[in-house]
Amino acid sequence: MLFRNVYVKVYSSLLSKDREFVQAMVESDKEKVPIKDIMTKMDKPKNYISIYRRRLIDDQVIFSKERGYVEFTLPYFADFIAEFGDIY
Repeated sequence: MLFRNVYVKVYSSLLSKDREFVQAMVESDKEKVPIKDIMTKMDKPKNYISIYRRRLIDDQVIFSKERGYVEFTLPYFADFIAEFGDIY
């Protein structure tokens, strides 16, 4: 129910580059994802990545407790993206 009632709405409201960012997070297979991993997967410089990082933090999809790393705010959101990201 959480997936259907919340995560579909959150994920479908993201812009394509925001989705690409969170998809790169999922592909890293780490809970605390280094920004360097995302830069590599998206093949973009840090200043480009920072725009989407800030937007996702403002939307409370991700957070950054430690400099240079991001994590998902929502529990199991990475699982949702891995399973249903291509559908939505």
